[in-house]
Parts: sequence; C-alpha cells; structure tokens
Amino acid sequence: MISYITGKILKINIAKDSYVDILTESGIGYRIYIPNSYICPGKGEQYSLFTHLQIRDDAHTLYGFEKEDERDLFEKLISVSGVGPKIGMAILSTFSRTDLETVMSEGDARGLSRVPGLGLKGAQKIILELRGKIDFEVKDGKDDGVIKELKSALRSLGFSGDSLQDKVDIAEKLIKEKQDIEIEELIKAVLSQ
Repeated sequence: MISYITGKILKINIAKDSYVDILTESGIGYRIYIPNSYICPGKGEQYSLFTHLQIRDDAHTLYGFEKEDERDLFEKLISVSGVGPKIGMAILSTFSRTDLETVMSEGDARGLSRVPGLGLKGAQKIILELRGKIDFEVKDGKDDGVIKELKSALRSLGFSGDSLQDKVDIAEKLIKEKQDIEIEELIKAVLSQ
C-alpha cells in the first residue's frame, strides 16, 4: 500500500480528472489524481500527498490528498456501495470539508446531488450510510459546545460555506483571548467584525 509520496512535480493537469505527476528521489514517477480544487506548487517544486491506492484488474490508480483527514474522508466515501473513486473525487472537488459537514449534518441530499455524476438517490445513500460514521468536527477543547452553538446560530442567520468558516475562525480567536465568554456576547462580537 502506498500511503504517502513526496517528490518533485513533473506535470500538473487541472481539469475534470485532475492529476499531478511526481518524481520521487528514487527515480520513480507517479501519476496521482487530485481534487481539482487544489492549488499545486509549480513544476519542479517539492510536493507531498497522502495517497490511496485503488487496485483493479485493469489499473492501479493513486489518489492524492494534502491532508490525512481528507484521504480518510475519501476512503469513507468510496466505502458506500455505488460510490467509486471518481464520484469521491468529484465530491471533494465540489465541497470544502466545512460545506460537506453542513450538507451531511442537515441531510441535504439535493445539495449533495449537485456533484457531477451523483444523482439524488446516490446522495441520499451517502448521507444515510455515513451520517453517523464521519466525525467532521475534530476538536478536543471544552469550547466545542460553544462553537457548535455558534455555528447553529450563524446558519440560522444565513451564513454558510466560507463566510460561516470565517466567523467561526474569528470566534475561536475571541475564545482564546477571553476564556469565559458567553455565547450571546460571542455572537454579537463575531457579527460586528
């Protein structure tokens, strides 16, 4: 199993099936398929990816991810019957982890079905099978409940995606500065920035 690769970039192709060719120090080159949302360093630059090796009768294919938890999420997505690596990559290319968290937790099959090649039934199946299995919010602090409460309040005010994540980042900084901040005060402070 090839689980991690570092090397120099030989070629980058960002398209429907995005990939990067990496030459390792041992002189072996690998073609690794990546989400098309990635911004890769330039040709000749060092690049490291966590990888998943898919073995079929007709091909051995590597899929690469900049973070280990993205690879783990990809592996959970393709564990759903009927969801192959191409659909898994399309999901990770269409949604950021935060947006996918929102779609999954709200059971928004219509939103998930926006992924090219994934229909409504497939989206419903993914949500049904993975809803309780994926731990999106990997936090270990006592402030986790406050952040969840803040996210819920911000979603009800219409925030989503990157704008929601920006507000959450501001809130996390405020919590570090002032340890015992109340949720009402936190919401006001986040909205004023």
